[in-house]
Amino acid sequence: VLAASVLVLAGCSNFGDLFSAHADVAATAAGQSLSAEQLAAMMGKAKGAQMNAETAEFIASVWSDYTLFAQSVARGTLKTDSATVATVLWPQVAEAKGAIWYDTLAARREQASPASADSSFLADTVRALQHILVAVQATASPEERAAARKKAQLALAQLQQGASFELLASELSDDPGSKVNGGWLPPAKPGAYVTAFDSAAWRLAPGQMTGLVETPFGYHIIRRPTMTESRDRVLAYLTQDAARRLDSIYMDSLAIQYDLEISSDAPALMRAGLADKSGMRKSKKTISTHTGGKFTVGEYLRWLSALPPQFAAQVKEASDEQLTQFARALSTNQLLLAQADSAGIVLPADQWAAMQASYVGVIDTLKLTIGLGPEVTDSAVALTEREKVAQLRVEDFFNQVFAQTARLRPLPGALGQVLRDQEGGKIIQPGITRAVEMAAAAAALNAPGGP
Repeated sequence: VLAASVLVLAGCSNFGDLFSAHADVAATAAGQSLSAEQLAAMMGKAKGAQMNAETAEFIASVWSDYTLFAQSVARGTLKTDSATVATVLWPQVAEAKGAIWYDTLAARREQASPASADSSFLADTVRALQHILVAVQATASPEERAAARKKAQLALAQLQQGASFELLASELSDDPGSKVNGGWLPPAKPGAYVTAFDSAAWRLAPGQMTGLVETPFGYHIIRRPTMTESRDRVLAYLTQDAARRLDSIYMDSLAIQYDLEISSDAPALMRAGLADKSGMRKSKKTISTHTGGKFTVGEYLRWLSALPPQFAAQVKEASDEQLTQFARALSTNQLLLAQADSAGIVLPADQWAAMQASYVGVIDTLKLTIGLGPEVTDSAVALTEREKVAQLRVEDFFNQVFAQTARLRPLPGALGQVLRDQEGGKIIQPGITRAVEMAAAAAALNAPGGP
């Protein structure tokens, strides 16, 4: 599942930068420069920020994205044509096309029937349960634990006198997930729950209810609904379970069909790509091969930029085996989309129009947020003046962000990288290092008890 990338972090694009770049410049974007001193000052204004390289690179990258955006508006190079939108929104386009192809495949599958749900119920291979939880914290005092037990006993007494389990669960249960659903838990197979809960639940006959069951979470009252009550939920579970198994088979079959092979040096290449995303984003080095093509470091970085930021953090900590599995997953995703293209899958006109309209709306909102008005967009104003005003607007906006009177808005999709290719820009590591040193020194100076 793809998600639009919030920020695309740029790295040192050339090994020579380590020697040729001046340490007083931390980043460049569209002809504008962010000095190490400016970056250090911004780090100092960011409340609660750590004075380290990660913080410095993050702020420099956000500055770069906003500068690229503002300067492209000033220069009139920000495009909203179909080709540009398709390039910028490729993660959303890929996800939408994948969903359409998935639905096409799913429509061909044999669906689970109510009879199969009843068979599973009778065979006791899966159960849909209800419960009421009176939570007890692990650090609870004996008095607090006794009060919770008394509350659970009162609820049990009400149920034994004929109170509705669903209504009582919605009123009393401390389990937020099931409380809003009348105490219903997702259908599950034996062993899905903690031992005490699982043992009690799987001894119940249809329609039967337990007494109090104590687990590390607190006190439970568990009910096993009847076959009629459970049928629709078990049916939905069987349908989803079958889809998961068939999805796994399908993805495995893709790997076999296209003779997918993961390179032995894939983990090292993936780590190197993450460490130098800007320098390697067009790399043709091979992570995997398949019939008729290969999956490259550049394509891996493109996928990674479209995933939530935590994925990059996980890649940093992942083992070689985990990175190999990740490479296989991304490679098979690529093959799936290739199959969708081969099958002629395209977005419906109304869905594509909605994406374009959404993109234009985000662009307009960003212009308004930064304050890029006529003085920046009017072609009658000299270009150098428009560029100067655009950068002043960016600086003013960042001051508002640090003063917490404005908030950052992400650039849509891969727009940051598209603009970086178009307008030019990079993060300069010696400048980042210098900014961290300056910010740390300033923080120490201003700390209570400092010199």
